[in-house]
Amino acid sequence: MKNDDFIEYSPTAELLDETFIAKALWECLKTNDPEGVMEVIEAHLEAVNKVKAAQKTDLARSTMYNAIRGKNPTIKTLAKLVNCCAA
Repeated sequence: MKNDDFIEYSPTAELLDETFIAKALWECLKTNDPEGVMEVIEAHLEAVNKVKAAQKTDLARSTMYNAIRGKNPTIKTLAKLVNCCAA
């Protein structure tokens, strides 16, 4: 197999793409998949760097980790998580 047969793929680039993330979140919501919503947010935060995200918001680091670990975060907490990662 030649190198020409391979397609370069960067999952990190997709995880940083807000349009891609929005579509993934919407699909999870449409299919009643709250765990999927949290997985998408967690993957996005990992791509953006959790420590930098925690420094950009007034959320305690423990609150952020609990939110992405399935501790049923509030909409307010989710909004802060998304806001800190917005461009």
